[in-house]
Amino acid sequence: MRTALSLDEGWIAAGVRPDASGRNEILLLTGNEGAATELPPPPGRTSEIRHQPLPLIENGHLAGLLWLEGDNRSSFGVRFAEWNGTGWREPQTVAAPGPGSQLALTAARLADGTWLAAWSAYDGTDDEIVWSRRGRDGAWSPARRAAAGNQVPDITPALTATRDGALLAWSRLDGDEYRVVVSRFRNGAWTKPEFAAPAGSLFPGFEPAPQGRVWLVYRTAVPRGWSVAELDRAGRPVRRAAVEIQTAANERPVVQSTAKGLALAWPGRGERLAIRWEKVR
Repeated sequence: MRTALSLDEGWIAAGVRPDASGRNEILLLTGNEGAATELPPPPGRTSEIRHQPLPLIENGHLAGLLWLEGDNRSSFGVRFAEWNGTGWREPQTVAAPGPGSQLALTAARLADGTWLAAWSAYDGTDDEIVWSRRGRDGAWSPARRAAAGNQVPDITPALTATRDGALLAWSRLDGDEYRVVVSRFRNGAWTKPEFAAPAGSLFPGFEPAPQGRVWLVYRTAVPRGWSVAELDRAGRPVRRAAVEIQTAANERPVVQSTAKGLALAWPGRGERLAIRWEKVR
């Protein structure tokens, strides 16, 4: 399974597997400590491959599912189906297949109850980060760029909701190395992305933080390891903590708050490392 999320009563996990005809189909499991139940995949399949299912959780319950669908990995479109508590409503197309790949789905529920989704999309020249918003009427807005077009790849987006909007992080090629940038969503628009991490920063993600703060986690190439940046409301880093690690460098850690600061943990490996905050100059 590729994605596992907590529910009010148990958990849900999402992935893909071959169906009876050998096509990639969505696999959804939900359960608790005692048992697991398989949910049916959304109906209305239109293409050979379904990929990267992303459950949307609202108030501790499954609200819907985003996924990629296409005849091959260079022709994915973005689709969505709402879960009504007992079954799927008719799927919607959020973004039709484009001139190349669409990958790396991420989503966040905003304070006003609407949803944001973002992903990387090849525009014929390079990958750009695009986004769509699901309004109260259940319709997704047309997909559009989160930042001005450029001539370099923008990849692996991550979203998190804030009190007055959302923050979007991704890795952008800057010279010969990728660097994490952050843009703020407020009043229906995105700010110009700004660098939030040094050269060689990759695979950003957001972790829950106390007192309404935002923690941005990303991998570092040199030294090889992981860093955590605490961001202000505008998405600017105010302090960082970092650890150099070789053994689990490709597996995203869980950030844990401790009496003395922070720790990065890899529960599946039984590994936990303390790290210390340093102010950003």
